[in-house]
Amino acid sequence: MDWKRAAFALIVALTMVGTVWFAYHFASQPGLNDYIGDEVWYVPASRNVLHLLGVNVTYEFNGTYGVNVIFANESDKFKYLSTADAIAAFSGVRLRIEYYNFPGVYYEIPKGEYRDFLEKLSTQLPDGSYYIVPGFRYPDKENIQNYLNTEHPFLGKDFIMLGMVLLGDRPISWRLPGIIEFALIELLVVLAAYRISKSYLASLIALAFVVADPTLQATSVAAMLDIHVAFFVALFVFALAYEMELGSSISLGLAGATKLSGAFGWPVLLWRALRREKSFVRFFSIVVVIPGIVFLLPELPIIKAIGFIPWLREFLGSFRWHLSYKGPNPNTSPFWQWFVNYRAFPFHFNPNVFASTDPVLLLGMVVLIFAMPWLHRRKPGILAPFMVFWSTIGLFALQYALGGKTQFSFYATVLVPPASVVMGVALNELLRWEAFRSSLDFYWEKLKEFKDWAFQKLGSEKSISSESPQD
Repeated sequence: MDWKRAAFALIVALTMVGTVWFAYHFASQPGLNDYIGDEVWYVPASRNVLHLLGVNVTYEFNGTYGVNVIFANESDKFKYLSTADAIAAFSGVRLRIEYYNFPGVYYEIPKGEYRDFLEKLSTQLPDGSYYIVPGFRYPDKENIQNYLNTEHPFLGKDFIMLGMVLLGDRPISWRLPGIIEFALIELLVVLAAYRISKSYLASLIALAFVVADPTLQATSVAAMLDIHVAFFVALFVFALAYEMELGSSISLGLAGATKLSGAFGWPVLLWRALRREKSFVRFFSIVVVIPGIVFLLPELPIIKAIGFIPWLREFLGSFRWHLSYKGPNPNTSPFWQWFVNYRAFPFHFNPNVFASTDPVLLLGMVVLIFAMPWLHRRKPGILAPFMVFWSTIGLFALQYALGGKTQFSFYATVLVPPASVVMGVALNELLRWEAFRSSLDFYWEKLKEFKDWAFQKLGSEKSISSESPQD
């Protein structure tokens, strides 16, 4: 048993290391050194909040610093852009990109001239006519310099901000937290599957579904919210598997604090608490108070940046936004299309990054509806992740029915951790592994018989050859 445990741990560890290595090298290639997918919204929002908080980040490239000069309005841009360009030219600017959908311009200034460039701007341009946002260039989107993405909770953007502050404002820094979380999802799924099944094989099957999942692969290399949601949903499933009530409550609050769909497993927490808690105070704390407090804590940066009342107004208004139709989009994929990978959302072309779904995994969860009573009797812990999956689907269906018909394939990222746990445990129980072992033994015996026959045949031919007359 010791060597099996060691081999199991080694496989999981090597898989996690390989995941980080591959995803990091893919996400840091030159062809992806720009915004991909919905990074055009989440990354600028993170940079803007840091700016409001007075935290400046840096983007260094080939001995230069990136800096965005944002003018107060189009009139000031018209008046002072030429002056800013002249100062930049005198400072040896290496790259200039003018924005056309908002009043700004991006420069890459040699590091040795950067402070002098800022000082000359401050002396030659009037106060209030511009402000500086150091870091990577913005996407050229209307009003992007003011965008804060308040329609979504803030924890996912906290991770993007953390990467910017610690590692610099560059694409791989935005993406690294999600890459690490991809590997941690693998670990959490393996541990949850093992807790339920007590089987290394079931855990490795679950691991295989996570590693091979194209939705996780795509979202892990894009600085969006969905990989962070999937991580906290995996943590929620892990806590449910180990029957950690406080951990389940905390992890659900964190999942919801990343994106509201992360809290779609809340009915499972409610169901658990109704069955187990005798005290109303403890029940209410587990189901409402603790998730609510945990939800609010990651919102503190945006609350500090814009104030509590504006944040609350934006947060409450976001529900109307989530339940509204956003207009025609060629990449729209309602929740039922995720099961057959219809309309994978494109994040980037050449290299191609598509948020495809895994029909084997998702359709497998449909088939398992018919086997769940039998599976639950054998492995009772399988019911919780199964219910998390279908609770999430049910609330996506409710969102669609209430008007939120603009759904995309990458929303299905949150389904992968619970589905992988269920499929790993279920396949280990449903497949008759004795049949495979017996068949392998059969093939092995036939191979040995063929070997014996071949050696016997070869020996006979050599004997005949040695007895034949010589010339």
